[in-house]
Amino acid sequence: MKKRARHLPARFTSDQSGNALILVLIFLLLGSLMLVPVLDHIGTALKTGVRYEEKANALYAADSGVEDGIWQIKYDGLQTLFDGAESFNYNFTTNASYVLDDPVNGLTTNVTIQNIWIPSNVTLGDLGLSADDAKTIIDSEKLIVSGTSGATPGQPYHIMIQFVPAAGDNLTIKSVGVWLPQGFTYVEDSCTLEDMFEDYSADSVNISSHCGGQAIVWSYNSPYPLYTSFPNLVSENDTLTSTIQFNYTPPSSDPTKMPAAVAWVTTEMADSLGNPKPNPNSPVNVPISWDVDTRIYKISSKAGNTRVEAYSSKRELRDLNDAISGDYVAIGNSLMTDEIGTDHIKDTWKSSSYTTLTSIPSNADVMAAYLYWSGFRNNVTLFTDAASDFNNWTRGSVDQTRVPISDNDTDGTWNFSSYWDDVDETTANDTDYMTGTTDGGGYKLFGFSPFSLPSGLPVTDLAVYIRVRDVSDGGNSIRPYIKVNGTRYNTAPSNDPGTNFTTYSYSYLTNPNTGAAWTVADLNKTGANPLQLIGVDSSDLKPDIDVSMVYARASDSRWTIESNKFRGIGSASANTTARTLTLQNSLNLSSYAPGTVAVIWDQTEGGTLEPTDTLYFSFSGDGGSTWSSDIEAFHDDSPDSPYYYYIPTAYMTSNFKIRFYFNFDSPDEYVYLDNISINYMPPDTSINFSINDLQVYLDGDGNAEAGAQPLTASASSVLVNATWGGYSFACHRDVSRLVKKYPIVPGEQHHTGNAKYTIGDVQADTGQHVSYAGWSLIVIYFSPETAGHYLYLRDVFSFNNQYENLDFDNDGQPGGDITNFIIPEPIRNKDGVITETVAARLTCFVGEGDDWLYGSIPNTDCVKITGQQSGSSTYLSNSSSPDYNVWNSASPGMSYQGVDVDTFEVLWSQNILMPNDTRLHLDFYSGQDAWNLIYIIISVRSKTTVGGTEHYIILDE
Repeated sequence: MKKRARHLPARFTSDQSGNALILVLIFLLLGSLMLVPVLDHIGTALKTGVRYEEKANALYAADSGVEDGIWQIKYDGLQTLFDGAESFNYNFTTNASYVLDDPVNGLTTNVTIQNIWIPSNVTLGDLGLSADDAKTIIDSEKLIVSGTSGATPGQPYHIMIQFVPAAGDNLTIKSVGVWLPQGFTYVEDSCTLEDMFEDYSADSVNISSHCGGQAIVWSYNSPYPLYTSFPNLVSENDTLTSTIQFNYTPPSSDPTKMPAAVAWVTTEMADSLGNPKPNPNSPVNVPISWDVDTRIYKISSKAGNTRVEAYSSKRELRDLNDAISGDYVAIGNSLMTDEIGTDHIKDTWKSSSYTTLTSIPSNADVMAAYLYWSGFRNNVTLFTDAASDFNNWTRGSVDQTRVPISDNDTDGTWNFSSYWDDVDETTANDTDYMTGTTDGGGYKLFGFSPFSLPSGLPVTDLAVYIRVRDVSDGGNSIRPYIKVNGTRYNTAPSNDPGTNFTTYSYSYLTNPNTGAAWTVADLNKTGANPLQLIGVDSSDLKPDIDVSMVYARASDSRWTIESNKFRGIGSASANTTARTLTLQNSLNLSSYAPGTVAVIWDQTEGGTLEPTDTLYFSFSGDGGSTWSSDIEAFHDDSPDSPYYYYIPTAYMTSNFKIRFYFNFDSPDEYVYLDNISINYMPPDTSINFSINDLQVYLDGDGNAEAGAQPLTASASSVLVNATWGGYSFACHRDVSRLVKKYPIVPGEQHHTGNAKYTIGDVQADTGQHVSYAGWSLIVIYFSPETAGHYLYLRDVFSFNNQYENLDFDNDGQPGGDITNFIIPEPIRNKDGVITETVAARLTCFVGEGDDWLYGSIPNTDCVKITGQQSGSSTYLSNSSSPDYNVWNSASPGMSYQGVDVDTFEVLWSQNILMPNDTRLHLDFYSGQDAWNLIYIIISVRSKTTVGGTEHYIILDE
């Protein structure tokens, strides 16, 4: 690592000579008179000169420590010195210290750097938040605070607050604050919070000295104002943005200087009634957020008895999602190749493969490293409806029910009035009931709200349910009862209940008033023969009978079997009705790992399907009374069959069941389901990883170790390979600690990451056109020459099934967008000439590339990049991969064909990218080939600015 030392400048003297005898004699006489007093003072002068010399040496040595601290901050040396900048960036309570490698002017220099907490009116400790909590708040990007200085010094400063609410979130504001560095002052009464926000004006505007600068805080009284009432509020794409502005005065010594200010906001999350939510300081409720684009550091440097304190600011683009400051190199290799015949099928398995990395600069240090591996496997079927006869399935229904709402026709004696509210339940409540006491029997009928069945619905039956018991032992009778078109019908069989409450029902398959099938109009009370009343009838109420429940349910015909396919049929009106299909035989999934079991089916759909056409999971084992929330399963843009959905962990039990649920709203909607199965598809999450032929791994605590133990994945995904059968998997693991530690080289000044990397024991299956196995390693590093890049790594594991433009971001549109970054201004010299020609680099890891494909763009494998503002596009290529077939297994550095790790450059001169672009669009076209896209990483050159020293203090100790 580069270290700097400042030394005292060399001293220069000048001599003059001449001969003047008379003057010499005169001065000799005078000198003899003055010699004694001069000698008396010369000792003191010499001592003082030595002291000034020592003080200057110490001052310059301490100042060198400040300069080194600024260098470490600017070039992200903190990430190496303090073993992970992620924790350091949110730790405001501890200091980090180090000693300069070389003495300066013979003195040892000790440097301490502290990340300064800027909000003046609250601390993380006040809120009970840890550094991890603070990182969670910022990384969630739920509440973002940022600031800009404006185009003209002092006119004005803008604070932007962006809020992405979740369901039920009502954000209220407790305070808004901003810190201005030394020399800058707030122009009072210039803030729009005071000028435009009169209805909720701040309870106080507090201006104070803070951290060497000035803090301004606008505070509010409870109940706090809603964020939705803030000025200049704009709602776009589920984000609420408020912009606040104020004027400031720049330092008189430099009136053109812009402030590296820091803004913040404290909040309280309220419910819909305005009451604070529980756990108000939970990171989920974002009790505070601040501008992390600007960081303020305190540097303390001590040499001898002199200590220098300085504050330095660092301004850089927000680390959106997984953006990392630094630069990267990506390598990889295949583990499966085509060596038998010319069928272009990967048929030969390699137990291991390696690549030697040599391109990282010699003065660089590893910041992070990420290892990916991927392959194809054949799945294991746990359940299938192979005969397509659906014998193991039940055509369930979601029906309309009606309960009593009024007392009506009656005979006999019943206790107690009113009666309808004693029996108006569909779920048993046996503490609330009416009692029939007439020995000769009687009946009680109730009014109910009309059904609201869609017109044209083929109704199969009307069922009336009653729940009854005998008050004491004895024989008696009771049954359901209805009144249709003015006539009562007691066609239901009688029941003799016991002394425990029992539920009985009777299905009226036809309308007893007509003898024909029920019509929707009759059940909705709009037809010529309407259902009017429901209730109970008895010919013998001795002993007395208690009645706790009466209700009616109408069911429709919801499913048909056509050509050995289960079909959900649409209704004839816009009123929604539902159809369900439930797997009856339970599967014991408790012994399988999460994310490895999926339900798979073939489907053909028509009409306009919605996200409410869903899939449910149950583990209740009670026939489906307890189900998960709806999970979208069908829509117009469904992938090609088969469709699949991985079963959530909570439902992988011994009582697993699945249910399809359709909510059609037009007569032309339908879904055919066929070949439904449950498949086991485990990824290979355990491999062997070696660095310079030394096998290494991470133990249970994530510590880097050497030994014959496997490396396990921290995350994995699997994809069904559609019509090809089987599935593909992708795994990754953060191996930063391993690549930072190994190989161990005693005395090395920089651990670059240049080494031989070997991957082995990845399980995959040969023999299919989509068979492959391979790996890729991304190494992030920094050095003085490469600092200032921003990296955007996206895991986009997606399967391309030939002749398509891969929708890798799953938005239903061809291609995909890479977002959550900002393209900065290009680096220019003093004459405005761009000095670095590459605007961005892009690397993709692709599984199963073939070198035999030829053709024209875009009919074969090619990648097109499009800029957001320019709208210009270009097809990407490199020296090994032509633009008409980039996935040709010919990536540099690989010894086997089978996968691609290709890097492409986008130049400023191509006019594709422009400053402030926040999105890149990528089109991944394919011809005959089918392949998997595993990750995309983009590097954008940016400039990190460090504000030098905001103020500087010299202390004697």
